[in-house]
Amino acid sequence: MCFYHAYKHRCGHTRMVFQQLCQKAQMIQNKCPRGEEGIILATINVEFPCSGC
Repeated sequence: MCFYHAYKHRCGHTRMVFQQLCQKAQMIQNKCPRGEEGIILATINVEFPCSGC
């Protein structure tokens, strides 16, 4: 499970930003595949809606 920061926008959308590989992923130097849960290191609340809104 790789590590991420979550940016939570006022509109309710959340953007996950990759921060660090987990031990398993470090061996192959690739992020964990989609569908595996990641660990959120920090959640940052953003005052503005996301660019899609």
